[in-house]
Amino acid sequence: MFIRGAMFTMCVVVLKLNTMGQSWWYIINISVFLLCITGPVSAPVRVTVKGFVGDSAVLSCPIPESEIQDKIEKFSVHFRDDENKIVCDIIGGNRTCKDQAAEYKDRVEMFPEDQKKGNFTFKLNALQKSDARKYQCHITGPSQSHTITELLVEKSRGNHRESSQIVWLISLAAILLLI
Repeated sequence: MFIRGAMFTMCVVVLKLNTMGQSWWYIINISVFLLCITGPVSAPVRVTVKGFVGDSAVLSCPIPESEIQDKIEKFSVHFRDDENKIVCDIIGGNRTCKDQAAEYKDRVEMFPEDQKKGNFTFKLNALQKSDARKYQCHITGPSQSHTITELLVEKSRGNHRESSQIVWLISLAAILLLI
């Protein structure tokens, strides 16, 4: 909220400074006005998740719970892989995997109860080595978010169970910090 207030104040100040009548001021005013309308542009959140062939991996795409406030039907969430193939979507709080890429069919699990809290997480089951890639999550609506998750898939679990649990705990901590 503070950022939006500061953005509005900056917009008013810049618009009032337009007393010089030069054409470049119009360009600055238009740019600042557009920024005021659309809000600040932020860099995507980048996360790395490790999984093992045959297991599952949880890929998070959170926004603060305060941004949801019973407006889940106004949000659209789009999960894509790095080839822009559809993993799954959530439109108006409903999961839709229409036009889902064949390699993700019957392997994507969602958590509808968590979505009400701003956690648009999905789980990719039956991991394959070919699942190792980057996945993008775009949230649009009253609030916007962009998360890029790099999924690393190893062949054998071996003694990696403890490190996998640590990665899971770190991901959970990151989600809780956003709330």
